[in-house]
Amino acid sequence: MLLANVVGPGRLHLNRLVPRGEVELWTTPLGKWVPRAELMAKALEIWPVHVIEEALGDEADGVLPRAIRSAELRVRLPRHHIAMLEYRADQQETTVSGVLARELDGIASAHIEELSAALPGFAEAMAWPGVG
Repeated sequence: MLLANVVGPGRLHLNRLVPRGEVELWTTPLGKWVPRAELMAKALEIWPVHVIEEALGDEADGVLPRAIRSAELRVRLPRHHIAMLEYRADQQETTVSGVLARELDGIASAHIEELSAALPGFAEAMAWPGVG
C-alpha cells in the first residue's frame, strides 16, 4: 500500500501530533507504528479525500470504500458564497472541496439516524475508518 505517499508530505505534521497525544503509536518488536485506521482518520482530518486519492493513485480503490471516494458535483452558487468558500479554504489551508466536505460532515452527523435509514451504506461511510 502506498500510504507512505499520503503520509510523506505530512510526516512533520504527524511528528508534531505524536508528542501531543493526538496520534497513538503502538510499540512492537519491530518498532513503533501508527495503526492503519488511526492513520487514515488523521489523514482525513489533514487532507481532503481527493488529495488522498491522488496520493494513493491506483491503490485508492483497494484502500478507500466506494462511499468515501470522491465524485465531481457541479453546483451554481451566488458569488458571495463562492468568495466565502474560497476565503475559508485559504484560512484552513485546504480546498473548497475540503471546506464543503467538513461542513457536510457536520450536517450528516446532525442527521445521521435519518440519513442512515434512508441511504444504504451511509452509516458505514460515516463510521469509516472505525477509530474512536
